[in-house]
Amino acid sequence: MKSRITVPTVPLQEAVDRVTRFRDQLINQVPEANIPRAVFIPIADLMAIIEKFQDLDDHGNIRNSLTGVRAYFAVKEGDQDLPDDVTALIVPVDLAGADIVAHTTGLGEEEDSDIYDFTQPCPSKCDTTSPLFVP
Repeated sequence: MKSRITVPTVPLQEAVDRVTRFRDQLINQVPEANIPRAVFIPIADLMAIIEKFQDLDDHGNIRNSLTGVRAYFAVKEGDQDLPDDVTALIVPVDLAGADIVAHTTGLGEEEDSDIYDFTQPCPSKCDTTSPLFVP
């Protein structure tokens, strides 16, 4: 059975207005070529994070310990002059709403990061025909 999406949608014109307002606010602070338009987030990578934090309860039911993921906008140190330098670091969010930035491996004091960098910035990975790709 498919889950129903219960969150409200944003009408197209309102979305275009929001994107335009974002670009207008940044245009005097950042070279236009460096203003982030969007980031592409591969669904397979999101599913891998979800599956990593799933387990089975005593009755065989799938239990997930996440409420979602959070995207932190970031710039790689060597990419500051590139037109597509903005990425989003993806961090799992636990049931209490806290970022999960590291987990112990169970092999002593060692910790592994749960901060993921798999997004692809737009304009490199864009749909330039989308009405949300505001000039």
